[in-house]
Parts: sequence; C-alpha cells; structure tokens
Amino acid sequence: MKKNKAMGIAKRTGFAKIFFCFVLALLTLNCSSPLKPKSVFKSRVKIRGVYHKVKKGETLWRIAKTYNVNLKKLKKINYITDVQSIKIGRNLFIPGATKRLYVAIYKPPIKMVSLDRRGPYATKKGFIVWPVKGTLTSRYGMRKNRKHDGIDISAPKGSPIFAAASGKVIFTGWGPSGYGKMVIIKHNKKWVTVYAHNSKNRVKKDQWVKKGEKIAYIGRTGRATGPHLHFELRGYREPVNPLIYLR
Repeated sequence: MKKNKAMGIAKRTGFAKIFFCFVLALLTLNCSSPLKPKSVFKSRVKIRGVYHKVKKGETLWRIAKTYNVNLKKLKKINYITDVQSIKIGRNLFIPGATKRLYVAIYKPPIKMVSLDRRGPYATKKGFIVWPVKGTLTSRYGMRKNRKHDGIDISAPKGSPIFAAASGKVIFTGWGPSGYGKMVIIKHNKKWVTVYAHNSKNRVKKDQWVKKGEKIAYIGRTGRATGPHLHFELRGYREPVNPLIYLR
C-alpha cells in the first residue's frame, strides 16, 4: 500500500514538472527576444522607380546615363552580371525614376567617302600590284602597341622587287632609322609607294619606272629580323592599308 502511494506521488510530481516547463516555454516566447519574427524577417522598404522596356540598339550604359543612375547600382538591382547580356524586351527597374524616358540609340558615324577623284580613297582595287612574290608575314595596323604603317612580305634574300605602279622615283638610298635601304616612287600628286629593307636598289632618283619594273632586291637592312620587304602605300603623305588596293 505504501509503495503504490509513493508511486502515485512521483507520477503527480513528474506531471507537475512537465506542466511547469510547458508554461515556462510559453512565457519565454511572449518575452522580448532577439529571435523575434520582426527581427528575422525585416520588411523591405519600397523603392520608387519605373520599369524601362529595353529596345533594339539600347545599351545598359546608355540607359543608366539617360536616367542618371549609377551603372553598378542598376546592374545590382536588376541582377545583371554581364552588361552585354540584356535582351530586347526585358523590363529593367530604374530606381528613383518618376517617368519613362527615351534612350538615344548609338549610331556609329558614317565615314564619308569623297567623290573627288583626287581623294586617296577614290582609287579602285587593282591600282597597285604586289611588289614581290613572297609570304605576307605582317599586316597593316597596330603591332605590339605600335602602328605598322605598311605590310611585310617575306621572301628569300636577293629576290627581285617590282614597282607596284608606274611613277617617278623620288628617293633611293638609306632611309629613316630602321628602314634600311629604300626606294620611294611617286605615282601622281597624291600617291607614293615605299619599299624598305632592300639589299640593293637598282634605280636612281628622278628615274621613271613602269608598273612591274624591277627596282630593287630583297634584303634585311635596317631594323629587320629576316629578309623581307616592308611595303607602304601613302595617299597625301598619310599611310593607308595596301591590302585594300592590291590586286
């Protein structure tokens, strides 16, 4: 009998402890705590702005400039990682904007070609012929952060060099630093051709030569790593790409 009574008291005590813990837990939830829902799930502040629909030809940079918005901010708010990836028809959110604006489309300037036959760009392809038989090793344009005013044609030393067009020899001899032995032929009031790094010149100043006539031989004089011809075409003293005019 005493044993059963003791067990009953123990059970009641156990239930009391469980009930006490439950009440304590409820009180704890009602008390201020750093884990309150308000502190965990913060309400987003509404940002004023408008949506801009991307049209053909518009870039993210021009859109940002038109709306006077920081480009990085525009990328971040629209989850853009690559400025080139925006597609036509996409709606971009423009923070701070009050109305949609027209974004000017970038149009590259059209290069006007003079119809005047005196212009250096009026001559058709085939105005000049290849001055030597060889391999094109370097093109016109930027090369190692420096402008290359002509083309390089590799050929065995001593190979003949021919006049690219008929004209008058205005220079023959050692040229500026790096050019080595060279020949310059004037073809009319605007065009000249330059032949550099020659081993030997076989024409004289003021001599008239015909297109295809032998004028020099391939060498590596001046600043050259191997035997080749450095060939330039100049219109009104300005170098142009010979490959445009070579036949």
